[in-house]
Amino acid sequence: MGSVCVMGGGPAGSTFAARMAQLGHDVTLIERVAFPRPRIGESLSPGVLPLLETTGAARSVETAGFRPVRKVLVTWDGPPRIRADESGQGLLVERGRFDRLLLARAHELGVQILHPARIVERHYCDGVWIITVEAQGQLRELRADFLADARGRASAGAWRRQTTGPSTLALYAYWRGASLPEEPRIEAGRDAWYWGVPLPDGTYNTLAFIDAKSFGACREGTLTTRFMRLLDQSGLLAGIGDAELAGPVQAIDATPYVTTEPVTPTSIAVGEAALALDPISSSGVQKAIQSALAGAVVANTLLAARSSAAAMAFYEKSLSEASARHGSWAASHYATAAVDRRTEFWKQRAASKAQRVSAPSRRAADAEALTNCRVELSAELVIEELPCIDGEFVVLKPAVRHPGLAAPVAYLGGEALVPLIGQVEAGSTPLQIAQRWSGSMPLKSAVSIVIWLLNAGILVERSHTPVVG
Repeated sequence: MGSVCVMGGGPAGSTFAARMAQLGHDVTLIERVAFPRPRIGESLSPGVLPLLETTGAARSVETAGFRPVRKVLVTWDGPPRIRADESGQGLLVERGRFDRLLLARAHELGVQILHPARIVERHYCDGVWIITVEAQGQLRELRADFLADARGRASAGAWRRQTTGPSTLALYAYWRGASLPEEPRIEAGRDAWYWGVPLPDGTYNTLAFIDAKSFGACREGTLTTRFMRLLDQSGLLAGIGDAELAGPVQAIDATPYVTTEPVTPTSIAVGEAALALDPISSSGVQKAIQSALAGAVVANTLLAARSSAAAMAFYEKSLSEASARHGSWAASHYATAAVDRRTEFWKQRAASKAQRVSAPSRRAADAEALTNCRVELSAELVIEELPCIDGEFVVLKPAVRHPGLAAPVAYLGGEALVPLIGQVEAGSTPLQIAQRWSGSMPLKSAVSIVIWLLNAGILVERSHTPVVG
């Protein structure tokens, strides 16, 4: 196993460090700022907790007292409405506490943590990274076989990036008061969109997402006065008479981008150092953790000198596809608001750079289709060797590519997909196919995979002739 240095202690850095420690590596994490430190990105999508199960951090987050999201007040493409989720799978968190919980879990797994600490110099020489760190007023030298960059947007200049959407600036400020909103609010304005987040500590974060270039070209007023003018055009503070600013107005870059060469044989970018989604997706933390978990498997493969080229290709491709997929979704969501708002702000955001693929027509996988419809494999199905995650390593595996899929798929429900497809006999019913597979898996699992193949358009109807006998 190798020695690994991680730069940055946010969700991506902590998760990557924790996973690498689980895989048996000697890991040191360097964080510039003392914890807890404030961060925006306080609304966590439902997919975050399942991802944190991998490193064992989910339990501490679940019991931290963060607020579940059960309803959101939406003013976007029509009159205000409540979007309800009684299950409350999303969470509203204080990022300082949330990030500290993930860092603590990494420490429990054996990660050495230096914070606050500053990297004075780093270079790669004779097969090893040499990192000079200043901590507690003293310099120390670290040596590592592998370097992970999890510094987020602060890593600009270290990696080549491609912007994937219009330049966007987020202005935000926290408020205190006795009658602050209890639910998140999202709203489309004339030249901006707004997001209000009530936090567990009783504060309320108001954010305005605007065009960075237009804002930079106008110098009228201070940052605070300009932000207040924007809020006056929204309903984030409507009906709240006792709200008082709990801190200064701040501004950060929120432009989406993707790193085009995010991994080398001895280093990797994870989290927002690798990929920044459009903030409308509200899944930046989830994607950061996903990239950290995938990046750890890639790094483990590189350190073991196994399928290095495949591992690097897999990681670059996964980021590129995620960027395109989220970019297309964001453009579609902006387009719904742009119908009634014809300003340049909305026109730019409704124009997707991602190629949209129209899904082929297919028959619904209902009970009648399962038992009475004869099927065959789609002529558009392609099987090819592609790099995939297999346990703790990236390996080359036969995978399925099809226009109905967002990306090639090698495994489904823990089952290798290509061997199953190889057993499909043209003219069989979906139920007959599932019964054939049931010798190696439960019938319920086999039926689920057959339904997925039908819904994806990989299994297509061969004949309308009903089955006899």
